Amino acid sequence: MRAIWSEEHPAFEGRFFRFGGVNAYPRPVQQPTPSLVVGGRSAGAYRRAVQQAHGWYGFSLTPEQTSAALADLLAATEEWPRPPELGPLEISITPPRGEIDRDLVRRYADLGVERLIILPPYERDADAYERCVAHIGTRLLD
Repeated sequence: MRAIWSEEHPAFEGRFFRFGGVNAYPRPVQQPTPSLVVGGRSAGAYRRAVQQAHGWYGFSLTPEQTSAALADLLAATEEWPRPPELGPLEISITPPRGEIDRDLVRRYADLGVERLIILPPYERDADAYERCVAHIGTRLLD
């Protein structure tokens, strides 16, 4: 993807994949790349996040699961070098569905989570989405 995003005639040849003679437009305005975020809770995902990404994303994680994942990420930073140009690894989490209150938001923040991505309700109607947004705006944000 980095080659496609930045090179005039992108090509790549790796162990498992290769391409050439392709191009993609429009190219991102963020150069050299848009912010890359890696998700997953495996040793390989943590390594990729540390070595190549601007952020790491955990889906449907409780604060306890988040804490364990962040400990694994910290261990990965001790094993794999992080390029300084990537800056600090930004942490994004989607909590499990359910009632979210300020205490829960604070628990994630205390762990070092910069961004919570809140899932909308299961109901697929405008009123349910409006209630969800109102809840976030009136009960979670200062």
